Amino acid sequence: MPSGVAIFQTLCPWEDYSTPSRDMRLIVAINVLNDLSKKNMHHPELFVLNGLNPEAAKSIIEQYHNKRIHERSIRYTRTDGSPWELSIAEVLIRRSNYEMAYNPNDCIEIRWGAEPDTEEYSTCRRQAPAEQCAKMEQYRVWFRELRRPAQ
Repeated sequence: MPSGVAIFQTLCPWEDYSTPSRDMRLIVAINVLNDLSKKNMHHPELFVLNGLNPEAAKSIIEQYHNKRIHERSIRYTRTDGSPWELSIAEVLIRRSNYEMAYNPNDCIEIRWGAEPDTEEYSTCRRQAPAEQCAKMEQYRVWFRELRRPAQ
C-alpha cells in the first residue's frame, strides 16, 4: 500500500485494484443527494421551482428522495460468488464506511461497507493488514472532508 497522497496516484497493482478516487466520488454523490433539499432552500435561484416556494419544493424533493432510495438498488458479487443487493438507502447510510473501503486487500463486502457480524459480511474472507488499516485511518479525514490532498 502506498503512503500519503500516493494512494490516489500510483503506477503499480495498487492503482489497478484500489478505489480511493471512486470512493471519494461516491461520498460526494451521497452528499449531493442528501443535501439537495437544503441547497434548494438556501439557493432557490439555482433551481426551476415552477412557481413553488422553496419550502414546498424542499418537501416535494424530500418525499421523492425518500421514496426512490428504497425503490432503487445496486447488486454486487460477494466473496463466495453469491449476489448481494443494497438499496440506495443502504448505500447512503454507509457513507462513513466508504471513507475506508478502497483497499484491495479487503474483501468486497468490506469495500461495499458491510458491517461485521451480519449475514452480508459472513462471506468475507480477507481483511487488510493492521498496518494498512492504521494508514487508512490517518487518511480518513481526506474522505470525511472531501479534500484530496495536494501532491
